[in-house]
Amino acid sequence: MDASRRNVGPHRSPQVHLLVDSITATEWQPHSVRGFISAQLSKRMGLLVKSFTREGQRVYRIRG
Repeated sequence: MDASRRNVGPHRSPQVHLLVDSITATEWQPHSVRGFISAQLSKRMGLLVKSFTREGQRVYRIRG
């Protein structure tokens, strides 16, 4: 399984997702994960992405 599929999988549900989870799953740098979320999930796939901080962690809420 390539890294982008490991990154997309957790985002399929409307739950929150921690940035650190994607970094761990893909072994990508934080800026690469953020770029993927912005370019692929938001722009290309048309998903609604909301980013916020919860308890000092970057969190994404992604909905279809």
